[in-house]
Amino acid sequence: MTRSVIKTVVIYTVILVLALVISTLFILIPAYVHHIEGYVPGGFDTLYLSKYSPYDTIVVEMDYQPGMEPDPKAIAALKENIELYSHKHVVMHLSQDIGGEEVPLIVYGDDIFNITTRLQKAHRDHRTGWLGGNITLYIMYLDTVWQPDNSDYSSTMPAYQYETISNVYSVGVTYAADSMIIFKDAITREDMETTILLHELGHVWGLGHSNGSENVMNSKFNVFKDAPPDHNPVSNNFPTEYSSEDKLRLARLYESPHILPIF
Repeated sequence: MTRSVIKTVVIYTVILVLALVISTLFILIPAYVHHIEGYVPGGFDTLYLSKYSPYDTIVVEMDYQPGMEPDPKAIAALKENIELYSHKHVVMHLSQDIGGEEVPLIVYGDDIFNITTRLQKAHRDHRTGWLGGNITLYIMYLDTVWQPDNSDYSSTMPAYQYETISNVYSVGVTYAADSMIIFKDAITREDMETTILLHELGHVWGLGHSNGSENVMNSKFNVFKDAPPDHNPVSNNFPTEYSSEDKLRLARLYESPHILPIF
């Protein structure tokens, strides 16, 4: 075999190996993003917000049980904030897909993850594109009570209509990088739903809890500003703004070139 033939074989072998490596990366990186980071709230923060993200449209799918329809004002506030911080086109899809008998009256602990997995398989219609196009945000409005642990939130949460074993319940939870649940019946005061949605949206974008009463990421709902016990919820003071620090972080995410969660 002549030297020129050997050289040609080596060159083509190197090209083939490089092509295989690049092809593998194009498969493994999206797989990592979708199936590993997808389980982590905040894992898709730059995919939602960065101007370098391959996704130009955010599709918000909201599935709900009968009687649990989202409040139009809360939906409008959610859409407005997503557009404000992502600078992307936002499409909202609402559907009463989830049956009234599909979810138990009370959910305990980690059972919530088994239920969400089952409900998503049955009802979710919109999913994030593999390498571009649309990225989704999935929201379920459920007619249930979730008791996540043994903590007692009764002193900082509004009175709830259901009798449960304890005073433990949650009004919302972000359980994945692109998914959240709103427990509609736990929203007992006017405009509270907007705060809950924006709070969970903050978790989707990687924001943590805050103790500031003016911050929508407040970790407890003792957010009435020195309100008396007989405070009229018609003129409430639930926060609907992120803190200046959180706004700065969201602005940095918009400018961030690190669109893959592996960095």
